[in-house]
Amino acid sequence: MAHEDDDLLFLNPSVSDDVAAGRCVVTVFVTAGDSGRPYSYWEGRESGSMAAYATAAGLPGDWTHDTAVAAGHAITRYWLHNSKIQLLFMRLPDAHGNPYGRPVYGLERLWNGQLPALRTVDLRDTYTKKTLVATLTALMNYYRPDEIRTLDFVGHYGDGDHNDHHTVGYLTYAAQRAYALPHRITGYMGYPVENQPANLADAVRDTKLGIFLAYAPYDNKVCQTYDECMTNFYAPRFDHSIVTGEQTYSARPRRTTSTGNRP
Repeated sequence: MAHEDDDLLFLNPSVSDDVAAGRCVVTVFVTAGDSGRPYSYWEGRESGSMAAYATAAGLPGDWTHDTAVAAGHAITRYWLHNSKIQLLFMRLPDAHGNPYGRPVYGLERLWNGQLPALRTVDLRDTYTKKTLVATLTALMNYYRPDEIRTLDFVGHYGDGDHNDHHTVGYLTYAAQRAYALPHRITGYMGYPVENQPANLADAVRDTKLGIFLAYAPYDNKVCQTYDECMTNFYAPRFDHSIVTGEQTYSARPRRTTSTGNRP
């Protein structure tokens, strides 16, 4: 994912259904979702993600964290007790950039070759385009997913979706091309869902919104109540979940990659 609510708004119920079924679910957030704000804001969003996943799993919010190492890069990792759920936060800056000396549209510019490297907002690490893709591939090799879900890797900048959404979709698509095990990759539409017919039943929408409302108290930029969420611009994000691209890959010769610490 690009930001800490993308999975809740655009992918669910696909992810939350897997969580409810007790499947192994690993979500990687590429940016901090910082919106150009200080650490208190983006750390809050991480806490919101944890609250949402615990709610989806029907479990208390008891989490343990450590540092995973993938392709030589340190990534903050949390796992939910009594579950198969892990959340990984890479903490690259999102598109907002300034006023904290972060480049505007940094992730897109990294992808397009306009920036040689991008530093994480916690100042722990630096990524080039090549090492960022390699890190995502290393995580795939470690966790061995058969389903990879991401944001829209088919659309293009300027089509109404967030630039970070597309960039993370492109990065994930590039990374999975070096992942050798059989798998399916699926891309999901972001903001333009508002222009599409609703495709989720009311009961599914309400469950999706309920999980989001577990996240909302940690992010003062989003709607905070059922009525507010259903009457403002957030509303179409709860009764939609639209696939923009899907591909299935059979096994290919596999390279061995060390990806760090097992929880």
